[in-house]
Amino acid sequence: NDLNGVTMIYKEKPFTKLPEIAHRLQNMYYEQFGDEFEFISDSKRIDPDTIDPYRAYVQVTYVEPFFEDYEKKYRKEDFEYSYNVDRFYYSTPFTHSGSAHGAVGEQFKRVTVLTTEFSFPYVKNRLQVVDIKERVMTPIEVATEDMMRKNEEFDEVLRTNRDGKVDVKMLQMIIQGAIGTTVNQGPFEIIETFLGEDARKPEVQDDKYLRYRNRLKFQCKTFLNNIKAALNENRNIIGTFQEDYQREMEENLKKFKLAVAPFIFNSQTQAEVKHNLNKSYDPENSLSRTMSYDYSGQS
Repeated sequence: NDLNGVTMIYKEKPFTKLPEIAHRLQNMYYEQFGDEFEFISDSKRIDPDTIDPYRAYVQVTYVEPFFEDYEKKYRKEDFEYSYNVDRFYYSTPFTHSGSAHGAVGEQFKRVTVLTTEFSFPYVKNRLQVVDIKERVMTPIEVATEDMMRKNEEFDEVLRTNRDGKVDVKMLQMIIQGAIGTTVNQGPFEIIETFLGEDARKPEVQDDKYLRYRNRLKFQCKTFLNNIKAALNENRNIIGTFQEDYQREMEENLKKFKLAVAPFIFNSQTQAEVKHNLNKSYDPENSLSRTMSYDYSGQS
């Protein structure tokens, strides 16, 4: 019919969940096609040769507004990210082995950018897509993007703190997510995989890859600085009942920084890092500042 092969973007009310939309569309098309209808709930690419031409298929995924870097400079307020928008994107993780997810050195991502016929908001809540472009991100690009997002999380909570609105729970959640003993293997695996000795072999030393390595190294250094800034902020606001937590997180940062130093710092800087760490996190001095606030009533 007229909708064969057509892609639509639906604009829904705030906080609408994807399963709600999927359920509504599933019911609507099932009433029309009955048992000859099949619902596809992921964003993977569909090979037309693998589907039944006598059945009806609907594929649903969520999209986010897509902006180039230069566009973001002109969209300062939150509402500007929802106004006059005609491009959207979704990402599909994949590996060459066929599975969606794998080790960081094997993890690719396909970014699909869709352009609608008009801009949202519009008089209708759905618009037809008139252009589709795809770009495949290499594993090092995926890893760099992951580190960038971690840094953006730190920037958001630290910026909130600078505005005088301290969200202690969010601050500690991000710290825990960055250097908690059970979760920091993610960043370390990224650093070891793309900045380690194997990544410095001549066969991978083309100019494009070196640029990506430098970007990743910068994000990793920023990550370390953000953790330190967050711990300093946390030290200023915690009560005495959290001193053990603070010491544990500072010790985790020390171990993490020592582990990654050979990958992101030169030999001279490595020596300085080790020397400064030995001084900075002396257990007798790490909590010597006077506590200004007591949040012992918060859970």
